[in-house]
Amino acid sequence: MSRNLPNLWIFFDPNSPWVLVHEGSLMGFFDFVPRYLRAGPWTTVAPIFISIIVAKLIYWMPQQSSFHLDDEILSTHPLAYSAFWVYNVITFFWMKLILLTSIRKRGPGVVLTYTIQSWIMLTIRHGLSALAPFLPRQHFLLWMNELLRFPALATASVTFFYWNFIIAPLIYYNFQKDKRRDFLQFNFNFRMIQLHFFNVIFATMNTVVTSSRAFQFVDLWCALAGAVGYALLYLLILDRIGVHLYPVFSPRTLW
Repeated sequence: MSRNLPNLWIFFDPNSPWVLVHEGSLMGFFDFVPRYLRAGPWTTVAPIFISIIVAKLIYWMPQQSSFHLDDEILSTHPLAYSAFWVYNVITFFWMKLILLTSIRKRGPGVVLTYTIQSWIMLTIRHGLSALAPFLPRQHFLLWMNELLRFPALATASVTFFYWNFIIAPLIYYNFQKDKRRDFLQFNFNFRMIQLHFFNVIFATMNTVVTSSRAFQFVDLWCALAGAVGYALLYLLILDRIGVHLYPVFSPRTLW
């Protein structure tokens, strides 16, 4: 597959075209996406909107002191061997199994999807919550665990609502009738149900039910930073190499 990917340095060549692969479809995998969504110029609004979002994110960045979490906040995790602690341990290994199964069945490229990145974040959050009672105060893993708390909940919620109520219905109704049954079988297989339905249950259990502290502005900012980071990855890298995981978010149309 590496032979079909553009050289890394071409990303920084000002003379290279924006779309680096033929017809904006990596190895032809995304030919099912209409050409006007994968090749051609962006709308004028798209780069302006992205620039405003990034500028706002920088402007809203909390003061450095906001990222310092005191012992009380870092201690809002389930106690060792409690029922909630057992939940975190079991769910961590379960989510890890689903992740490894997804990579084995779909290939390592699946980690580029928002769904799997959200799943990885939530898996890490469960693991850190299980490890937390055994860590010393102010350990950096406790800090990481708390800063991942709202992003894990937010990304799982976005995945659940966008996939089930926007992306999946659009895919279904744009397929020919003979392909719709195959899509339903794919969408409702055991692994997909875990990734797109149970994810929000796991997120709620880990970040709300088993954690007692109230969310703060720094939590919201971390979630927004993660969302903007993925958007930049998708638009500035994946779009250029013809990887169109979410065509409905193409910068080439105003819809």
